[in-house]
Amino acid sequence: MRHTLFLIFIFCLRTVSAQDTAKIEEYLNLRGEAIIAFDRPASLSLDQLSAYVSIDAVKGKEITAYVNRKQYERFLSLGIPFRVLVPPSLSFVPDTHLKSIRETYWDHYPSYAEYLQRMQSSASGSPFISRLDTIGYTVKGKLLLALKISDSVNMEESEPRVFLTSSIHGDELTGCMLMLHLIDSLLTGYSTSPHIKRLIDNLEIYINPLANPDGTFKISDTTVYGATRFNANAIDLNRNFPDPAAGEHPDGNQWQMETQSMMRYMQGKHFALSANFHGGAEVVNYPWDTWYERHPDDIWFHQISLRYADSAHRYGPPGYFTSPYVSGVTNGYDWYRITGGRQDYVTWFLRGREVTIEVSTIKIPDISLIPVYWNSNFRSLLGYLEEALRGIQGFVFDSLTGKPLRALLSIPGHDVASANSAVESDSLSGYFVRFLPPGEYTFRAEAAGYKDRLLNVAIPPDSMVRISVFMVPDSADSSGNPDQSGPCFAILQNPVAEDLKIQFFMQSAGSLRIRIFDVQGNIRFEIPSVRAAREDQLIINLRGLEPGVYLITASDRKGKCSKKFIKMAQ
Repeated sequence: MRHTLFLIFIFCLRTVSAQDTAKIEEYLNLRGEAIIAFDRPASLSLDQLSAYVSIDAVKGKEITAYVNRKQYERFLSLGIPFRVLVPPSLSFVPDTHLKSIRETYWDHYPSYAEYLQRMQSSASGSPFISRLDTIGYTVKGKLLLALKISDSVNMEESEPRVFLTSSIHGDELTGCMLMLHLIDSLLTGYSTSPHIKRLIDNLEIYINPLANPDGTFKISDTTVYGATRFNANAIDLNRNFPDPAAGEHPDGNQWQMETQSMMRYMQGKHFALSANFHGGAEVVNYPWDTWYERHPDDIWFHQISLRYADSAHRYGPPGYFTSPYVSGVTNGYDWYRITGGRQDYVTWFLRGREVTIEVSTIKIPDISLIPVYWNSNFRSLLGYLEEALRGIQGFVFDSLTGKPLRALLSIPGHDVASANSAVESDSLSGYFVRFLPPGEYTFRAEAAGYKDRLLNVAIPPDSMVRISVFMVPDSADSSGNPDQSGPCFAILQNPVAEDLKIQFFMQSAGSLRIRIFDVQGNIRFEIPSVRAAREDQLIINLRGLEPGVYLITASDRKGKCSKKFIKMAQ
């Protein structure tokens, strides 16, 4: 019996042809990666196989995976028969010539120089609503860029921040072209489309079309022909992030330059909502990827994923966005487990909300098909941005001084510590965002040195509810009343573009006088008499006031409170 089993094992090994062995060596030597297909043996789970290869697709028993040299040598130890596939980026005829001038944006995949020019011209062509950010650099020194689009683009506003990024796998380029299209449509539509104007006026939108330019321009900066999934060090960047279950380095590699740059950028921006665009399937994949347990906001994740997919079904060609799931959505772990993905890093470590959107089964489709993919996804993309305008947003303040606070905001009985699903307010502004389905919720606010605060909030359908949370210091008396005099207030957003918004934290003693002084002490604005109750807001339009530093004072018969603010150019 042992002899028979041995012969079967030898037979399996011989199903890997000499031609395949030579071909994989050629790919590994020239490109740093190769693609293999094999049937999953009954003795190994997908989870176990993920430790050996970068799984790309699962169709029934067949698995398609990428391997670098280290992964390939480890995979060979399993004795699994496989065949070598032609990389997608070598399966099409490259452009016969490089278009060195802009004939049109959409009739070819751009060179690296053209990509930079498109991003730079987008920013310079709409300077009042767009700004180009440098996220960081790649291993080979290429730029990682993001275009910020907002109505007050040079300010950090207290608005939901959304981050759309594509092609962390360098040979998955449909999403890159969709992001370039989206940038163009948002900038040109701001003055003509009320829908687009509403999004830009109420959100801070960041778009990074190309997260792995070293992989995309593997062979040459002039063509995407020969693009690779991995970066210049043959590392899968979407397996290179810290993982809530598998630790800081789940792939056994150090964080790559691209990974470190992306982590620093996202940590600094505190994105409330994000999406990572891929190719190779047509599905919205939502957290978690790393473990079976559902996220506390699983219902919300499923709903926003379905809305994206349903719109793609409606406007795409027959059968679009139905592979590998007819619904167009899946929980990540239900599909196949990965560790070190950016989706779980953002959702767990940064307390954000991110999904992975696979937009084309063909990784580098014929350029003539890009308009089809664009028409299929344009409304879904706008709808995804719209998701950031549903739920709760607000501020957390010290109830005595009006100082913004960093606080943890959770829903008792809903959020769990192991999922890091509660959100945090920003320490500089006190601002926070929490996305939830319509319904009634009880929130708990917690901050060191302050009494916990419970609030009941009702969220209507398709709405963003705005709240202010006032937290009483542990040292305050039982009523939470301050022992200081004067009408204390806070500036809700500083610097200011046009409307100065202030929030009062005390009942005024009679009427208030509001004054604004310039640095020379001249009165530039005055409201002689106004009454303000605790938690009231006052909005002062500063149109016509030149940029600079100013002082606003509010005084009543008990005293005066003063705050500095900066007036920005519009």
